[in-house]
Amino acid sequence: MLNRIQIQIFKKLSQEKKLEIDAYVHQYSQEFLCSQREKLEELTEEEGDAWIHKAYVQSMG
Repeated sequence: MLNRIQIQIFKKLSQEKKLEIDAYVHQYSQEFLCSQREKLEELTEEEGDAWIHKAYVQSMG
């Protein structure tokens, strides 16, 4: 389960893509986790950390 800071980051990431948060997770989980997830609640804290890290690195490039 994600912590509240991770949830806030996912809200911001989804807003940047103009998607609802679960639609964002569904669309981008394969890219960031190499595994399909449908909803935010399905992510573990570790998966959230990995996703956020990859999204940050990607934003720097």
